[in-house]
Amino acid sequence: MNPNETAFDLDRYLRVSGATKPDSFDWNTPQPRLSGDALFTLAYMMDIESHTIVYLRDLLSTRVVRDNEVTAFLSCWAYEEFFHSLLLRRFLATQGVKIEDQRFADLRSRTSLADRAIRPGIAILSRMTRHFPAVHMTFGAINEILTLTGYQALISRTDFTRDRSDNPRPLLTAILKRIIKDERRHFAFYFNQAMRRLRAPAARRLTALLVRNFWTPVGVTVRGDPAMRRVCAYLFPGEDGVERLSAVDRSIARLPGLEWFDLGASYARRVQASAPRIYLPACASF
Repeated sequence: MNPNETAFDLDRYLRVSGATKPDSFDWNTPQPRLSGDALFTLAYMMDIESHTIVYLRDLLSTRVVRDNEVTAFLSCWAYEEFFHSLLLRRFLATQGVKIEDQRFADLRSRTSLADRAIRPGIAILSRMTRHFPAVHMTFGAINEILTLTGYQALISRTDFTRDRSDNPRPLLTAILKRIIKDERRHFAFYFNQAMRRLRAPAARRLTALLVRNFWTPVGVTVRGDPAMRRVCAYLFPGEDGVERLSAVDRSIARLPGLEWFDLGASYARRVQASAPRIYLPACASF
């Protein structure tokens, strides 16, 4: 799907959408042992994918629920994201990392100070302006493209057979490629919805204001900023990592009113500047 297009075939998406289930993969394939940082990153991603149901709950308390097109998409989106979490959990088990059900209950019951302050404000804002869906679609586009870029970076950090066609690809690569395929569709929907809804000058001003002041990297309100910093330092090291996120920023900067967007690369630079102080040891808890 080309996110530059201003149309999204929702009917086709609804026809082809469906969970990527565990039985699609050969779980008996021998796998190399991953580093502590790779396992920490996978656990972080699993947690965020599992938290989708909470995001959906919050969204359905806003005026987004009135939009049939959006609610149809979100129904499939939440289903697919749940299975992403399930796949990552099962893969972690092959690496000897056991994840208890209580972990997800604890994450869903844990509410950050930012969440407690922002959630009621979002509900109120959605009732005050008809342009709230533009804000939601823009945040969704940013988060989806960063998520799929993170999965691509994880392949680069863990798949050492990618330049050798004579070797089978690792199981993790196969799983992540299937997840990325879903995430690309999710991004295309959010991006094209945002492109259309940001045509109104008021929508552009409101969205730019909220993105500048309230956007945080995916999962920070669930796992905390120190965990996100560790993930970012691992996935996007050095200038190459910054440039990879700059490419993401340039994609988002195509949206009306967000020509200034550079938050992904800026975050990576801050992480790199403070790495000696915030980088957690490989043995830190998942």
